[in-house]
Amino acid sequence: KLHTADFWQTQLDRDPERRIHRSYELFWIWLSKSWWVMEAIRLNIFDSDLFLWSDIGCFRDRRYNNETMILHRDVVPQNEMMQMAHKTPNPPQSETLFNDKYHHKDNFYHSGSQMVAYIETWKMFHRYFLETIDAFLERNMIIVEDQAILQSVCLTYPEICAYIPFKEVPDNNYFGLRYVVHNGGEFKLWRKVG
Repeated sequence: KLHTADFWQTQLDRDPERRIHRSYELFWIWLSKSWWVMEAIRLNIFDSDLFLWSDIGCFRDRRYNNETMILHRDVVPQNEMMQMAHKTPNPPQSETLFNDKYHHKDNFYHSGSQMVAYIETWKMFHRYFLETIDAFLERNMIIVEDQAILQSVCLTYPEICAYIPFKEVPDNNYFGLRYVVHNGGEFKLWRKVG
């Protein structure tokens, strides 16, 4: 569902980081990540079965310039979205919809900058993502932080998510998924139980 400019302005007005974000158009970009991947899947010009979303900020240095990103597709779980946990996962005990990373920092661990999965998992994840946005809005929760919504998808539907804990990767704790799919290896994935 598309919303009016007034709706988005209200979202920005309620955003605790509105001075940093400055425009609600930024939310459109953040909330479009899975949509962009769904478009890539729809077009699928390379006949791929594995898709990775990566924020451009993951390539601030030259470490992966001129490199093929995914060399170890074997590390990606067949039926789960693999993502980074930028700190030790500590999910909230009593809620699955989480959007207060400012007052409950201990419960916020979802990087959001990179996600990788096979096609069918992406399709399911995208559907759950849209349902989670609707659930946020039904509860009058702001939808200005894609990380909070993505983490909430994984809290609500834990069977579809697997996290690489940052301590497992000798790379940036937000962007470490690039290391995982490029270098491969044995990793202890974290999954929310129940």
